[in-house]
Amino acid sequence: MVRFALLVLALASALSCSGCAAVAIPPAAVGAAAVSGSAGGLVRAGTEYTMAGAAYRTFSSPVKDVYEAVHETFQKLEITPTSESFDGADVTIHGTAIDRKFTVKLDPITPALTRMKLVVSQHGIGKDRATAGEIISQVEQRLHPAPSASPPND
Repeated sequence: MVRFALLVLALASALSCSGCAAVAIPPAAVGAAAVSGSAGGLVRAGTEYTMAGAAYRTFSSPVKDVYEAVHETFQKLEITPTSESFDGADVTIHGTAIDRKFTVKLDPITPALTRMKLVVSQHGIGKDRATAGEIISQVEQRLHPAPSASPPND
């Protein structure tokens, strides 16, 4: 009975002090998630997702470079661009693939900093966060390619 009381007390303390996440996600799992996935994990860590299913990522690159990286990513992943619009400095790109519709909005924050918003709609009603995260990862790889593993020439 004493063990049960201590367990209830510990659980109540954890919930009241730091919310449900402290109980649901053990610290070891958080640490493993933070160091896993190399560059892909870092990209996902810098990506924000809204409840409505949009993914946001800010790149330290001019809007022109991000625009080109989005088009290269669409081409590589066989996403068909369907339309583009330009509203001042903002750019919106629409595309389609099998059962998916893509909307990319590029918003220059400074001449060297661009925020990208990506929404991937599935079957017209659902949002596909996993695909959005992968596309953002691919755009990042095009903007900042990983250094090659070849030895330096002496």
